[in-house]
Amino acid sequence: MTKLDFSFINKEAAASFNQQRNLIKKVLKGQKVLCEQCNQPVLMTNSDKEQVSIGCSKGCTNIDMDKD
Repeated sequence: MTKLDFSFINKEAAASFNQQRNLIKKVLKGQKVLCEQCNQPVLMTNSDKEQVSIGCSKGCTNIDMDKD
């Protein structure tokens, strides 16, 4: 039986996670961050007791997070 090598997929997923985490940190610190797709500012778009949403005005970038 041949073992499947998922190391490339794992590296890509880790890089994507780290990129999103850094974007979230910058936005929450109040730093100016631009969307990679449309170059519009990425801002906190919604915040309530349970969730925080971060994204651009066009919706290219959209990250929803639970506050837990």
